[in-house]
Formats: sequence, C-alpha cells, structure tokens
Amino acid sequence: MDKNEWISKFDSLILNPGTRKIYGQQEFFNVGYWLSDTQNQEEACFNLMEKLLAFIPKKQGTILDVGCGLGATTNYLLKYYSSADVVGINISPQQIERSTVNANKCKIICMDAVQMEFEDDLFDNIICVEAAFYFDTREKFLREAARVLKPGGNLILCDIIFENTQHFGDWIVPQKNIVKDIEEYKHLYQQAGFQLLEFVDLTDECWKNHFRVLKSWFVKEFEAGDVDEQTYQVNVDAIDGLLSSSAITYLFVSAKKQ
Repeated sequence: MDKNEWISKFDSLILNPGTRKIYGQQEFFNVGYWLSDTQNQEEACFNLMEKLLAFIPKKQGTILDVGCGLGATTNYLLKYYSSADVVGINISPQQIERSTVNANKCKIICMDAVQMEFEDDLFDNIICVEAAFYFDTREKFLREAARVLKPGGNLILCDIIFENTQHFGDWIVPQKNIVKDIEEYKHLYQQAGFQLLEFVDLTDECWKNHFRVLKSWFVKEFEAGDVDEQTYQVNVDAIDGLLSSSAITYLFVSAKKQ
C-alpha cells in the first residue's frame, strides 16, 4: 500500500461518523486513560493527556505534537503552553484541515513524522499520543525526534506494542513496527540516542478498559436499534479478540535526549 492510499484509508477510519459519535465534540482519537469514575471516552482522553504530561514536571519551552490527529491533543497543550510554543504535525492534509480548526491558535503543519522538515536541536519537548506504531517506521521517527530535540529535551509518548498483525493487519501496524518483546522496544530508544526515564505498562487502564467500554457501547446501540445485528456481531467479536490477546501492550514512555 502506498502512502497516499494509506492516508486515505486512515482518514476514512478517523473521520467515520460512527467513530466521531463515540469520541465526542473535542475530536480526540485515543483509547484514553480510564479511572473508576471516568464517564465517557472524551473524559478518558483528557485523563490520558494529564497523565502523559505529568512526565514533564516543568512545562516550559516549545513542544511538538507528532501525529496530531484532528488537533484535539494539540489544543489540549494550551492548558500548559502558550500558543506560540505549540506546533502540531500530521501526514494527512484532510486531518490537518480539521486540526487548524480544532487547534486554531497553534501552528499546524502537514509533515511526515519520519522525515521532519525542522532544523536540528529546535524543540524542548516532543509529545506523541498513540501514533508511533503507525509510522513507517517507529525507529525512523525516534531518530528524527532525537535530531530535532534540543540536548536534554523530553520525549513523552504513549505507544502500543504489537507482537503480530493478527488483529489489525499490516496497514494499521506496518510489519517493520512489530516488536517481539519489551527489551527490543527499549533498545530502539537507546539506539536513537535517548535515555529512558520512565516506562509504564498501562495496558489494563488504557487499552483494555477502552475496549470494555466500547463493547458496552455497541451493546447499547444494538439494543436501541441504532446498529444492525451484523455490524454489532462483527465489532463485538473483534473487541473480544483484542481483550483476550496477550500480544498487545500499551505503554507510557518518558525519555530524554542525551
């Protein structure tokens, strides 16, 4: 699949009306971080941003949002950073159009995460929310992140490790991004010139809780007659497969450029 075909397919996924109905008006597209009192998907995405940004104790300087989706994560950064210090990039022109609306105070640029058009040592911080596993490849992205970060700069991300392409196929997770174990994953950061500071497995709190809630949502939609039986069964079967898989790990990572 070439790059343009991939972008078109992903646009169809993220902009699908059913997807947007689940995520609410802020236009996030993340599994979120679910606390015991989290009410909905949108709130879970707020929680995720707070949990991730906690890895940067002093929220100072510039910050780059890599793989900014529809701009919800970029706009959230304004809670802690001035608009002049926030930049978002995304490979999809269609998603960039939405980002410029949703994060209209920030600088939004159409750019490939593995071929950034920034000068060396430019940003103080980089955030990447559930996007690195899409890139072709994660390893190239980490090298680019190290290049454009200032020495001592922070890279924070939530990422998902897939040990195979069983559930999503290789269009969502490129074969080159398959990781056999945690040690191989950590090695990618070390090779790129990062020092790992924190590395937290939040598979249950984020990944599994998201799909548990999503399954409940499909049950309610089916019972209300808003989803037909075939759509319901296909989605519930897929979700059950994801929940039972031991080949998927959801991680929070905090790293610093050496």
